[in-house]
Amino acid sequence: MIIIRNSVKAIIVKKQEILMLKKIYEGRQVIYTLPGGHQEPGEALDQAVVREVYEETAAIVSVLDLIRVYEHIYPSRKEQGVVNHSVEFAFLCRIKGFYQPEMGKHPDPHQVAVEWIDIDSLKGLSFYPARLSEILTTFKLSDQKFYSGDMT
Repeated sequence: MIIIRNSVKAIIVKKQEILMLKKIYEGRQVIYTLPGGHQEPGEALDQAVVREVYEETAAIVSVLDLIRVYEHIYPSRKEQGVVNHSVEFAFLCRIKGFYQPEMGKHPDPHQVAVEWIDIDSLKGLSFYPARLSEILTTFKLSDQKFYSGDMT
């Protein structure tokens, strides 16, 4: 069985640093990923990214633009024979006000920290999904807006 879900990610940049979640998995493997998670039924993508960032990082953000759409297909860790297919929407976001990295009230179960990571040091880290560093080091801002929000 294949389960398809939308997921949102936040790209939050401050000078030459990007806000990342630090996670530790089985075998003490350290992985970095963007704040974000799954869209809830009836929730617009931009609302989902604001909610997810707050839950994981306690940061209040404004959504600037959709930067990238990518897919992530992987076998379920919990259910044998299930394949997760996540369509991920990465939004450029800005933190409102002063922010010191901290864990939110509803972090991911494997999340151990929220950190500003220097963009030049991304290549030396492990990411989930693995090609995330490629996305983060090559994204470009555009004058054209790609996301228009809820059109109902």
